[in-house]
Amino acid sequence: MAEKKKEKEKKKPKKKGISKFLPLGKYFLILLVLAVQGIIAYQIVDKNYDKIFTLIDSLLEPEPIHFTLEELIVNPAGSNGQRFLVVELSLELRDEKHAELIEKNKEKIKHNMLEVLSSRSVAQLNKFEEREILRNELAEITNDAIGVHSVRNLYYTRYVMQ
Repeated sequence: MAEKKKEKEKKKPKKKGISKFLPLGKYFLILLVLAVQGIIAYQIVDKNYDKIFTLIDSLLEPEPIHFTLEELIVNPAGSNGQRFLVVELSLELRDEKHAELIEKNKEKIKHNMLEVLSSRSVAQLNKFEEREILRNELAEITNDAIGVHSVRNLYYTRYVMQ
């Protein structure tokens, strides 16, 4: 029996003393890696700050520019001149340069808007849903006329049906 115990003891590897610093060493390595990554990130940002700033600044939308169109007076379709619609619009543009394009193409824009407005019946022009569809169409007319997708939003500043 004594021999069996000796054989079992020989088969079992002897446990070496576990270092007290092993768990702390793992945390030290993690902190070291994080610190090195932070230093490298700082160096990259510091060298390329101007490029990063212009990239982020270009992604942000600038303050919109407002452009007011003169009022449009239209006889709705099927009204035989008995009814009329007075519409005044304010356009919210993406860039100040686009206001100049709209000013140059104002007659074309007004003509196309008058055609769209006069093609609607009185019943259509009184419906809220139709007004929203009309807003999108009028914004698209403006964008098409200047050749740039500039109109962010279109507001009715006056919408009177008589």
